[in-house]
Amino acid sequence: MAKKHILKGFGVFALFAAFTFANVISATPVHAVTDYPIYMQVSPASRDMGELKAGSTYEGDFKVYNNGTNDFSYVVSAVPYSVVDEAYTSQYTVINSYNRISSWFTFDHTEGFLKSGEFDEVHYTVNIPYDTVGGAQNAVIIIETKDPLNTGTMVQATARIGLTVYSRVDGENINECGKIIELKAPTFLLNPPMTVSARVENCGNVDLAMKQVMNVYPLFSNEPIYSNADKPTTLQTLPETRRYNELSWEASPAIGIYWIEEIVTYGGKVETLKKIVVVCPLWLIILIILLIGAAIFWVVSRNRDRKGKKEAE
Repeated sequence: MAKKHILKGFGVFALFAAFTFANVISATPVHAVTDYPIYMQVSPASRDMGELKAGSTYEGDFKVYNNGTNDFSYVVSAVPYSVVDEAYTSQYTVINSYNRISSWFTFDHTEGFLKSGEFDEVHYTVNIPYDTVGGAQNAVIIIETKDPLNTGTMVQATARIGLTVYSRVDGENINECGKIIELKAPTFLLNPPMTVSARVENCGNVDLAMKQVMNVYPLFSNEPIYSNADKPTTLQTLPETRRYNELSWEASPAIGIYWIEEIVTYGGKVETLKKIVVVCPLWLIILIILLIGAAIFWVVSRNRDRKGKKEAE
């Protein structure tokens, strides 16, 4: 009888521990959302000017919108665009051979004033020098508020947005070179979402686009339960840089066994990674371990009882 009580107590403890871990793991933090009186937008958010020729002129335009509640004055400028790491952290102060275009911009006006709900159109001209060497030329058009924002603190701040401009200057030295360094997907996952990653290298002197697709299939089916193939993630890569990107299925199930597939197209090459991924939350692993331990304890106790009875006979 004592052993039966011990077994019952062990089982209750297992269920209690599993329930406790399930509640701890499923807890989700809540983040506060702050509203700002100035909401500035630019359209388009990026522009590919395509192939330019040395000595030529390119013209374009964009719109600045005031979708906030306060009026504001703004200023416009073009700055060099480059990145500092594989996560593509932007920087706008370093000039190199691939962002000199920032000094070739002229605007029909560099300052403006927008009331709430209004928009303004800005025209620009890009004059490419005759001695420009072929290759990528990238910049960012910065639009920022002219006057400091009223933040309610001693800190002064401005609102800033940017329009990224991509282009390439034609020339004999154009070199398109792209390498797919690695594709990764998990084999065992404690918590969703399912995530795949890719790392590519631009070893040339022009921008290249990376296309990334993620497909998820049930274990015994060829029909995907998730796919972004209709709208693949497409990212630009700058010359002489590496770029790392993760792609996730945010609504992925918390438990199950699936096939996960990643397809990356880059630099004229296509690579595919496909593997099985097991999604099993920590509380379930603990529960399984506790139940296995309880079963082993029960078997050992039963064998001892039988052995004791035989010795008594």
